[in-house]
Amino acid sequence: IKNKPAAIVSFVEGKDKNKLNINDCHVIGKNIAKLHTASNKIKLYRKNSMSSNSWSKILNKIGNKCKNIYPSLKELMRTNLKEIKNKWPKKIPKGIIHGDLFIDNIFFKKNKFHGYIDFYFASNDFLMYEIVICINALCFDKKKTKFIFKKKKSTNLIKGYSSIRKLSTKEKKSLNILCRGAALRYLLTRTYDYLNTPKSAIIKIKDPREYIQKLKIHGKLSSFRDYYN
Repeated sequence: IKNKPAAIVSFVEGKDKNKLNINDCHVIGKNIAKLHTASNKIKLYRKNSMSSNSWSKILNKIGNKCKNIYPSLKELMRTNLKEIKNKWPKKIPKGIIHGDLFIDNIFFKKNKFHGYIDFYFASNDFLMYEIVICINALCFDKKKTKFIFKKKKSTNLIKGYSSIRKLSTKEKKSLNILCRGAALRYLLTRTYDYLNTPKSAIIKIKDPREYIQKLKIHGKLSSFRDYYN
């Protein structure tokens, strides 16, 4: 349209929820798997602009200013980046993913799941990476300034997904390192935005400290069973 790429999509009715329960997580997981299986024959490819290959560049751009957010933040990100890249999986199933399934991109109508919005970050990547983004975004409860991991939520998310598409052994083994990677990705981008977005900007700047907590929590977990009962 006027020499610019455009997409025409159907209007998704409903709205996002303020808080998800374990049944919501099951339904979301199931519909993620439906999205993945429905798109597995589509011959489109778009590189993930926020894949693990981009993280070193973002970290270098952040510089030392991040110590104002958290004194040892740069070292925390650097250490985790090195460990995550060394353990990052190579041969697990890939496909088209939404890439940004936070609670405000998931719509319900009359308390029933109604659809996903905002496919800006849609790309080709590990299907399991979609699940770990959701674990980070949807499976923690906030109590004042503290984020608490809720295993029942991640269990139901995975159960819902697995009811449509079974996870391979390799995918299950990669869960923790992918969770750490997704937490690091959002910590990096939120830190960069926090330091570089003008105060006059209309957009809401998100606090990166949420993902410091989440990254540390994933660092204390290791196996698939730490996320799934």
